[in-house]
Amino acid sequence: MRNLLFLSLLASYAIASPLTLQQIEQKLEHSHPLYLSIESQKEANSAKIRAEHATEPFVLSAGGAQAKPDGAEDEFEYSAGVGKTFLLGNQRAQSLTIATLNLQADALELEKRLLEFSNAIKADYHQSCLMREQSVVFEQSYHEFEKLYAKKQKAYKYKEISKKELLQLKIEKADLKQKLQNFKAKESILKQTLFDAIGLTENKVELSCADLHPMIFNEDDSDKVFALSTEALDKQILGAKKSANLYSRSFESIDLSVGFDKEIDMKRYGVGVSLPLSFSSKANEYKKISALHQQKALKLQKQHMLIEKNRKFKQLKAKLENEKNLITMTAESITSFKMDLLPLIEKSYQFGESSVVEYLLSKQKLWQLQERLSEYKKTYYKTLFELYTVAEIKEKE
Repeated sequence: MRNLLFLSLLASYAIASPLTLQQIEQKLEHSHPLYLSIESQKEANSAKIRAEHATEPFVLSAGGAQAKPDGAEDEFEYSAGVGKTFLLGNQRAQSLTIATLNLQADALELEKRLLEFSNAIKADYHQSCLMREQSVVFEQSYHEFEKLYAKKQKAYKYKEISKKELLQLKIEKADLKQKLQNFKAKESILKQTLFDAIGLTENKVELSCADLHPMIFNEDDSDKVFALSTEALDKQILGAKKSANLYSRSFESIDLSVGFDKEIDMKRYGVGVSLPLSFSSKANEYKKISALHQQKALKLQKQHMLIEKNRKFKQLKAKLENEKNLITMTAESITSFKMDLLPLIEKSYQFGESSVVEYLLSKQKLWQLQERLSEYKKTYYKTLFELYTVAEIKEKE
């Protein structure tokens, strides 16, 4: 299924169809070095743990010597044996459980890295789309001004306006053209930055921008905030607890061996048993103390993490709400300006009741409001995806 999705994505690039955010995420999962490296790292860590906790190998020992007893012929003596270490009880299983818990904690930390990177890509996608929207809006305004300037050129030709007024309009037109070129340059830079981040070389592909996230923070999963960090630390805490229990044993392993000795005048079969007495050394006692302190340290680390993340979470939520209010108020101001004030100003200018300066100032005010609205939106989405990263919630599309 994943291969079919990837082939579908490649086909969409081939016909240069608009690139959606979902397609970008699919491309990242299939081909981005960070995703691939993390998957390989998980496999490497898993294989390493399996190797470290595999059963001990049998040990084969052998030896030989040329013996020359007094008054007898030379004869070859030899010995051979097989030995193996056996862990007592369920020590191997417990040790594997501890290692697996730490491995799972590491995997959760890697998931946090992917979530942060994914949210950064989403933020860049939104920034690029908003810059394009800003450029389109300004281009429309510029074309409207071009039409006005063309009319005023005819009006000047018939001596209906002064040369000073025409020059003022010409200067404003040149200034608007420069701003439009600046907007388009920024749009191109943001788009190329996004494509570089996702490893896409086909810069002729356009972004869809029809799938921007709604201006709301989805709190349906509010019970899952900080879930990755919390779960990772919980697994480490449990691992430290199990380690303390593991080092409480008096007997850890037993070595068994069987051997055969062939000497000149006899054959000998033997069985050997070796049992390390852990209680005769303080090594395990210190390891247990270390594990208990590690468990306490991790619990305190979890408390600190929750305090800091909650503080940052509330701070970003308040900031997001403020930015949303700014967007709402600015959008209302633009609507009121365009629907109520601007028609009156244009009518007044057409009838010669206001000067070209007053008219240009009113237009500049509208452009400023539109530019401010676009900047507020950019800031909003930057904060939104930062909030999703801090909350450790995967944004729903």
